[in-house]
Formats: sequence, C-alpha cells, structure tokens
Amino acid sequence: MPTPEDLTEIELAGRRCSICRSGRHWRQFDVARPEGQKPVVMCAACRARYGSDPPPPAAEPAPAAPVAPPEPAAPKQRTAPNEDRLRKALRELPPKPHSVAQVAKAAGLNHEKTLARLRALQAAGEVQQVGKRWSNQPPSTDVEAAFDRLQAQTSNLRIIRDREPVG
Repeated sequence: MPTPEDLTEIELAGRRCSICRSGRHWRQFDVARPEGQKPVVMCAACRARYGSDPPPPAAEPAPAAPVAPPEPAAPKQRTAPNEDRLRKALRELPPKPHSVAQVAKAAGLNHEKTLARLRALQAAGEVQQVGKRWSNQPPSTDVEAAFDRLQAQTSNLRIIRDREPVG
C-alpha cells in the first residue's frame, strides 16, 4: 500500500510512470527514492525490469521555441502526375480475366469508379470485357481460339505455340 508521500509523488507525476510514461494501473505504482536524486514513480513492469535501481526518468519534451512567421513561399513546382493506380493494378495482376471487384481491390478504388474507368479503358482499346470479367490481354486471333478449343476437347494433345513470329 503506497504511503501518502508516495501518492503525492504519483499525483505530481501525472499518474504516469516516470520511465516508460505508462498510465495503466496507476494505483499499483511504486516510488523509488535513489540517493541524491528526485523520487522516481515506477509502474509494475519498470519495477520488475529495473528493481530498486531505476534509470533516470524520461526527459520531458522541451517547450517549443517561438516560431517566426513564414516567409512567402515560391509557387510549388508541379511534380509528375502519379501513375494510374488502375493501370498499375492491371499490370501487376496475373494474366487472366478478373472481376471488377478483384480489380477494384487491387487498385484501391471503389466499385463504381473502377467500372467507369474499365469502360473508358475498353473504349481506348487497353482492356477487353470477357463476359462479366475484364482482361488486359490482347484479344486472341481466330487461330489461337481454334487451338484453345481443340486443346480443351482433347486430353492427350499438347499444342506448342511460338508467341513471337519467326522472321
């Protein structure tokens, strides 16, 4: 049980530990009185850590110096525009069709804004809508679509294609 002198020191310390500045369980605080120093208010954790030989108390922040009024600033130079988050997300997603929700989550945009941006990118030819999903892959040619259908119908056929034209 703290003595009345200890309670006075705890109150003067603002019910905070002088070492870690914690205010939790302040009624369990102890006061250490090292020789030749001011009393140190300690929480249970600091008492367990330092025992009866506490380090010096945490320094209080120095009062702020008076601030001179700011000088008029030169007009700020415009920085390069930030990279489009939607295009970046489409570039980083795996190469397969994605739902609007997946693209929106990857880009950090809401659903409506993402859908409007995807439609604008579709009009520009950068993405295409495949059913209810969106893909940034170029549209497949008739030959590629035929190979894909053939490969889907047969289980023992493996089609090896060159993606780059030989020339």
